[in-house]
Amino acid sequence: MKKIKPAFLPAILILCLLIGSIGNLTSVLGVPALLVVVLLGAGLYFGAPRLDHLSTRQLRWGIGLGLLAMLIAQVVVLHVMPNTVYHDPYRVLSQADRLAAGHMTWDITYFWRYANNVPLAYLLSLWLRLTQLVGLSTNLSVHLLSILVLDSFIALALHTIWQLSQRASLLVVAFGFFALSPFAYTYYLQVFYSDLPTMLVLLIIIRSLLNWSQKTSRQRWFAGSGLVVAVMLGAMLKPNLVVLLPALLIVGLILARQHLWRQAKLTLPILLIVLGFGLSLPATKVIDVSANYQPRTAFSFPATNWILMGYNQHSNGGYSGKDVGRAIKQPSQAARQRYNLKTIPKRIKTLGVVGVIRLWVVKLGIVLNVQGIQRWYNGGFRAAPSWYSNHAGFYQGLTVIGYVAATLLMWGALMLKLLRWRPDLTDPHQILALLAVTTALGYLAFHTLLWEVEPRYGQAILPLLWVALAAIPRQASQSRPRWANQASLLNGATALLVAFGAAGVLGAQLPQKQVIAAQRSQLSVQYHAKPKTVTPGTVLAEVVDVNAPANYFSVQIHAGSQVQVTLTNLATGQHYRLTMAGSVARLHHQLAAGQYRITVQNLTTRGQQVDVTHTYHYQLAAHPLTVNGQSQPTASLIYTCMQR
Repeated sequence: MKKIKPAFLPAILILCLLIGSIGNLTSVLGVPALLVVVLLGAGLYFGAPRLDHLSTRQLRWGIGLGLLAMLIAQVVVLHVMPNTVYHDPYRVLSQADRLAAGHMTWDITYFWRYANNVPLAYLLSLWLRLTQLVGLSTNLSVHLLSILVLDSFIALALHTIWQLSQRASLLVVAFGFFALSPFAYTYYLQVFYSDLPTMLVLLIIIRSLLNWSQKTSRQRWFAGSGLVVAVMLGAMLKPNLVVLLPALLIVGLILARQHLWRQAKLTLPILLIVLGFGLSLPATKVIDVSANYQPRTAFSFPATNWILMGYNQHSNGGYSGKDVGRAIKQPSQAARQRYNLKTIPKRIKTLGVVGVIRLWVVKLGIVLNVQGIQRWYNGGFRAAPSWYSNHAGFYQGLTVIGYVAATLLMWGALMLKLLRWRPDLTDPHQILALLAVTTALGYLAFHTLLWEVEPRYGQAILPLLWVALAAIPRQASQSRPRWANQASLLNGATALLVAFGAAGVLGAQLPQKQVIAAQRSQLSVQYHAKPKTVTPGTVLAEVVDVNAPANYFSVQIHAGSQVQVTLTNLATGQHYRLTMAGSVARLHHQLAAGQYRITVQNLTTRGQQVDVTHTYHYQLAAHPLTVNGQSQPTASLIYTCMQR
């Protein structure tokens, strides 16, 4: 049996996950999250043998009923707590809505700056057109797509984990991670964006390589076709999928060094993956033509813009508004490129060797931080239920503890396996594990050493980590004492008590700005979104459901606009006058729960500009905007109601 020495790559991944683990434990909820991890880890250690004795029938029924319960819970969440999607996902959704309505125009500069989102907007518009044929609303269509992609990913991940490990205990743990943690009910459910499709594509790519050498010609034909399509779509949605190519090269070199390349039979799938990347370029051009999209270099950013932000120590290598602002002021893409190539070396020199390494560590901690999964691209619930708003600290704390604990538990199990792993590359499953580890390191290196970072970027490696965890063989199990089952149950119950107790006690210490009701979706002035011109005497009005007490209300108007903005309690008739502060009208006053009406009036003798979000078929808020009494169901003011 041919083996390689204790692997360098798994050791690097262990180090990365350790840094990420520390980063996830820095908040006030870090200690209880760590305690939950220890308790659940011990409970699973003691209870694993009992779980492994579950029959296939029991597993199928248990997982099947669990997934059904998950689906019902997801539908309830989407119905009761729809959120206000903002920033990039909303701009993609708005453009898809426009294209689906037959308006093949691109009226904001966003897509000229970030052309990588053009394929996503176009493909989403095709889905909207398809669902419109059967009478589904755009809102329902987007929710349905989120559920289909999310639950397909979860089901496929569970199936893959079972195929690779044949361990009931690991399958149950994976089900718990996906269906019992916030993973299935927060960002990936409530906001449709490219992150989840990318994870699904990665999982499909890895699955296509599973047992390739043992497939029949017919199976290889189907798997190969799916592989090419998956890579092509993945490369269009997220160009950083290209890290798969150097990962394949590294694994190929290791196999060749061990004289196992011919035995692995990976030549054809690697060629198909390269073909998929190659086809993504003409496919993107076809989409550009079909969507009537024409790039404009006067607005586009070169790739060096993201490298520049990646070495901005003031933003810790994350998105920098100042860097973007400077780039916008440059007259052309070439000028931006010259500025970036001149500034990047200066920043690295200023940081020095120690500063660069420190920045890399900070960026790695950021890219692997999962504490904010509920907040990613979520501008707040449109009208949070009173039971949630009145105990928001508890629910937010429970979300943080739940997902951090689930993530660290999975990372911990993987790190223990990696620590003891001596790869046997005659085993196709372990080749797959090595590829998963190498690709995960490629993603982390890309964002840590080169690109800018955001916490959600690190989630791309999630399917890769689960594949590695399932594919690496387990060590021979040790016997458990008789009291192991009781200890397992006791640890699980204690972990729940710690999670709920800490969420209740420490949740109150989380940031107190709680969104009670909001409609924050907009195309943004920075991307030259056009405001609505309100003629003299025009009255805009919109009803807002405020389900819990609040003390702050704001309505985005437009810089320099002169309009009167009032808020009226529909039950009491009490009026509040909002005062202008820049482009926003604000009110600092205690507001009781109830229904309120925003009224924007132009009392001047000339037209005034007001920022209004308008779509074609996507309903932004529970109540329509009315203009001089005329209802516009797919238009809305931009407002935020908070308890501060």
